[in-house]
Amino acid sequence: MELVEILSEILKYVVPAALVLLAVKYMNDMQFKSRQLDHQMSIKGEVLRQHLPLKFSAYERAILFLERISPEHLLPRVNPTGKTVQQFHIELLNEIRSEYEHNLAQQIYIGAQGWDYLIQAKNELMSLINRVSKELKPEVDAVQLSLKIFEKYSAMPESPVRKAVFVLKSDIHRLFQLQASQES
Repeated sequence: MELVEILSEILKYVVPAALVLLAVKYMNDMQFKSRQLDHQMSIKGEVLRQHLPLKFSAYERAILFLERISPEHLLPRVNPTGKTVQQFHIELLNEIRSEYEHNLAQQIYIGAQGWDYLIQAKNELMSLINRVSKELKPEVDAVQLSLKIFEKYSAMPESPVRKAVFVLKSDIHRLFQLQASQES
């Protein structure tokens, strides 16, 4: 046999085997990538399943915080009866700070814009209470402060609490849409 015939005979077996090996490698690579993608999607789904309830809970608590510090709920809860303006003023600010500190950790799960609006609402309410309390003498009956706060708060063009609640609810609706799209 001649060298050309030997090489021809070898190539007759080696080339198809190499093509089969390349095809098998390509299919294995594609299958590996597919499994890897499925695994990543599974991990993302699991993270969402565990993380979303915590986010929803944080938004619920943030909205509850805002409702609790709004004057229509705060003033009756921190009863002004038998107190002076100065005493009531301090109690109102302490109540807002206490509520805020109790919910401070929720910022981990709440979007930056929503948290900013929550802080803005808290600060505007504290500022309103400070301004109104300065308009009255410290020894005057606290009911006067309560009435003045209601009056000034009602006269605001837009409630800072309502604005913050709206932003937080918008965030929640986006989360619901995200969860619904992940489940389908």
